[in-house]
Amino acid sequence: MESLSDRLDAECDAAKRHLMIERELCPPEPQLLDTCALQGLDWVDRQLEALGSVPWDEAARNALMAQRGEAMADDLIALGCLYKEFEGRDGYPWLVCTVSIEESEGATGIKGSRLREIISFIRGHQECIDACSFPSLAGGLLWSDLKSSRVSPLILKALGVQSPEDIGGATGPLSFLPDDGDRLIAAQALVANVPVILTTDRRTFWNYRARLRPLGVAVMRPSELLHLYEPYWDACDAESERRRREAGPRASPT
Repeated sequence: MESLSDRLDAECDAAKRHLMIERELCPPEPQLLDTCALQGLDWVDRQLEALGSVPWDEAARNALMAQRGEAMADDLIALGCLYKEFEGRDGYPWLVCTVSIEESEGATGIKGSRLREIISFIRGHQECIDACSFPSLAGGLLWSDLKSSRVSPLILKALGVQSPEDIGGATGPLSFLPDDGDRLIAAQALVANVPVILTTDRRTFWNYRARLRPLGVAVMRPSELLHLYEPYWDACDAESERRRREAGPRASPT
């Protein structure tokens, strides 16, 4: 079978090349961040404040791994890479919901304050997302309490419940998640049609990812997500360079 690279080389229409890249390489977007991922972003911010960059060389990774363990070190560094790449590209495809906002209100001291700042930062970008960015996203449902949400009857029927609040209930379709907060975040992802929950905690969502996948929600760690984005960004950069070459040198102003 002809590779994507070969098909892109053979395609003269730039718009068609862009569509091919988006369809075949773009990771699932947007992604809903749970509280653990938001706390990871706080770590990234602290590194940026202290060092001006997120340390991802081998020595820094080994030091972080000694403190946090290999999996968490890789996830924190990947989260930093995603954070900086999104900043320099098309913005953050990240979302927060009322559950994380409510959980942050119970956090005290500097950690609580910083967590709320991160949530406010992501929420500010989230409010700028228009219907063209993610046409299937019902973003308003991320801000509403499930008790008062107007969810499509088709979604409720597919999940086997009578009301939106039943989705995240202890006896609902997400009852296999032992934590109330996790059930509510997953429920909000389902009703808002968010395809991915991003987490750094391997003790919560991550352990139940196989049971969430058939419901239409993938659970991913930052290191996994970065692995998906890298070939996509490479293809986008190569396409941008090709367009510059095809456009030729700009004429000097007279």
